[in-house]
Amino acid sequence: MLHAVPELLEALETRLIQGEDPSVLLANIRWSELVGWPENQAVAKALKQRIVSVQALVMGLQSPLRATLIGLSGSPVYGRDGIPAEAPVLAPRLRERA
Repeated sequence: MLHAVPELLEALETRLIQGEDPSVLLANIRWSELVGWPENQAVAKALKQRIVSVQALVMGLQSPLRATLIGLSGSPVYGRDGIPAEAPVLAPRLRERA
């Protein structure tokens, strides 16, 4: 079965948005027979942007799972500015030298 790269990305994005498992689609691809690779730089940049969009979609779908696993892990949770939420608040003290 031959797949063109743009159609593959479209099908993958559609499955992710609909909440379907994309592994079935990806498992049935013969990667050596994949066609539709970019022929010039403009098309390559557009294809790269589509891939970045799909990656962002996957990362967004993983966020709730990551948040849940972090909450269950018992490790300190980081708050604002990268400081652990449970760390004591330390106020910096500045002294003037006379």
